[in-house]
Amino acid sequence: MNNTAMNANASSPPQYRIAGRLSKEDLTLIDTGGEFAERIRKLFADSRPKKIIETGTYFGTGTTTIIANTIKALAIEDATFYSIEVNPRHYSKALAHITREGLNVKPLNGLSVPRSLLPSRAEIEQRYVSSVLADQLIVDHEPDQRTEFYFRETDFPHLQDDLLGQILAEFGNKADFVLLDSGGHMGYVEFQYLTSKLRSPCWIALDDIFHVKHHLSFKDIETDPRFVIETVSREKFGFCIARFTPAARSKRKENAA
Repeated sequence: MNNTAMNANASSPPQYRIAGRLSKEDLTLIDTGGEFAERIRKLFADSRPKKIIETGTYFGTGTTTIIANTIKALAIEDATFYSIEVNPRHYSKALAHITREGLNVKPLNGLSVPRSLLPSRAEIEQRYVSSVLADQLIVDHEPDQRTEFYFRETDFPHLQDDLLGQILAEFGNKADFVLLDSGGHMGYVEFQYLTSKLRSPCWIALDDIFHVKHHLSFKDIETDPRFVIETVSREKFGFCIARFTPAARSKRKENAA
């Protein structure tokens, strides 16, 4: 490579990689026999969670099925597993799948967070079109469609909101395992909301950490003393599992003092 080409590459601005251009396969599908499934089986065998929450059910055939089948296989009979899906059509398909397979899941249709926390079109445009969070991150949709498509993913004004908050309230703001896997523009919103609500240690899993969905969430996990990372994987767009202890930050400050 000549010096001119090298200089051109060095000065190239950061850019996203668009998911749909990377593969002709359906990238929403989850391998129920993949690494994520293996990690969940090991974690659940060790911790035997009873209060379980998932955001982003989609059709219920991926992570929802993995979690439900793991609960069944390990005979965690006192587990309560809620899964939240905002899109009514996806929810209907998920409900049919869950019913047909007899899965121990309580599916809910609505927004996971308070409606006031939803990003506006202008915020989506700024974060995911006009600027780039990090070079070579994965993002959904072509630039001219991205703002509108992301906005529509959560634009259901007739649906109930803050389902995540309601479930946590039912659980006494204590959960054993939470998987955050909803819209590409919603990852960090859900992550911040969840961690602000939890009042006891919890296993948190993030799907798509090398995607704009959870890039910022994962950066927080890497630097926040309240987290201890158990797993980081590059499977598909990456996932991580970490132990969150709300009191860890205050204890560290006390020790430093």
